[in-house]
Order: sequence, then structure tokens, then C-alpha cells
Amino acid sequence: MRTKRFISLLMALSVLSAFIIVGSSIPAMAQDAKKSDSTVKIFVEYQLAKGGILKNGNINVAVANGKITLTGTVPTIHDQKQAEKLAQNADENYSVVNDLTIAAPYVSDSQITSEVMHRIETHLFYTVFDWVTVHSQNGVVTLKGWVNLPWYSTEYQAQAEHVSGVKKVINEMKTSMGSNYLAFRSARLIYNDPMFMGYAFQQNPPIHIIVNIGSVILEGKVGSATERSYAANLIRFHTDAVEVVNNLVVSGK
Repeated sequence: MRTKRFISLLMALSVLSAFIIVGSSIPAMAQDAKKSDSTVKIFVEYQLAKGGILKNGNINVAVANGKITLTGTVPTIHDQKQAEKLAQNADENYSVVNDLTIAAPYVSDSQITSEVMHRIETHLFYTVFDWVTVHSQNGVVTLKGWVNLPWYSTEYQAQAEHVSGVKKVINEMKTSMGSNYLAFRSARLIYNDPMFMGYAFQQNPPIHIIVNIGSVILEGKVGSATERSYAANLIRFHTDAVEVVNNLVVSGK
């Protein structure tokens, strides 16, 4: 009987001790919570500086009420998105408010178009089975054309977002949905032909082959009207393409 009372007493003391410990830790926890905002702020600023985005105080980081607020300026859309991503990694319990604005030295639309096109054309995944056009107006870049795989569209948009002066990117690229066999056969027919062999060794071969459903779309440029019609006839008479859409333009070599 005494043993049972002793055990009951020990259990009561244990519960009481737990309440005392928890109660005494509440102020400490509250103090830690207050410190956490400043800790998160320091961590975010460190990550932004490490990533090369925070330079000369261009970004202000404010942490309060479970929110990380970013204000200031960055030169590119890429930096704007990257800053938000780095801030989100600071603490999953905080939301991020991205109020950063794009501010870069003036860049003409022709310069923007040229730089974006260069970044896409020299991209590792850009081949004769992709065709992207770039148009810029007041810093708003519109991407049109075709990509061979869906995620290429996102990749090429990211290239545009790296360019200084680009304020917004409108992505209107479409994904081709055609036979790989037809695409490769068409490419071999064109670039193995003596008339076009010189083009095959260029860094960016000028004739692009897009296969969508049963159609073969030719994009790019050639040196003469003869080459233009001959390229289409190679596909028309030596493949089972339903139709050949010849968008090749004639331009001096």
C-alpha cells in the first residue's frame, strides 16, 4: 500500500517538475524568438552577398512578423528571382515578400535582342531542332518559336532573364510534337547534301528543322532562292512528311 502511494507521489512530483521547467523556459523561448528575426536577417544578407546579389547596399532585408521583406534594386530579372530563392532558404517558417525592382543602365532594344539571341544560340541545348526568335520593346522581351523539349522553353527564358536591361520576358515558345525519326532524317537529307555541307560545319547551322505532328517546318536562312526551294524538295520527295512549310529566307552568305 505504501509502495503504491510512493509511486503516485513520484508521478505527481514529476508532473509538477515538468510544469515548472516549461514555465521557466517560456521567457527564454520568447527571448529566442525575438533573436531569431535578427539571426534570419543576418543569414539572408550573408546568402545574398555570397551569391553576388547584395552589392554596395543595393538590397535592404527586413524581418518581422514571420516575413522576410526584400526592397531595393537589382540589375536583372535573374537576380530578382535568385534573391527571393535565397531568402526562402533562410527559414521555412518565414514567407518572403519580394519588392525588388529592376534598375539597370539604359540598354537599347537592339542591344537587348542581340544579347538574348546570342545567349540562346550559343546555349548547349540549342540545336537545329529548335527555333527561337527574340523581339524587344522598351525592355520587354518576347520569345517565340519552337523547342524540341518542354523544359528548353524555361531554360531559354532564363537566358533572357540574365541580360541587363530586360524588364520582363513574355514566353510564347511552343513545343514541337513530332516524330524524332522524321526530324533526324530531314536533317541528314539537308546537311549531307553537297549543296548544304558547308552549312553543317558552322557553329550554328542556319537551317532549322521543326517537326510538328506530320509537318516539317523549315526555319532559318540560306544563300539563294535555289537553296531555299531545294531544301524543301529534299524533304518533300524523300520523307513521308504530310506537308513542308518553307519559312527559309534568302540572305547573303
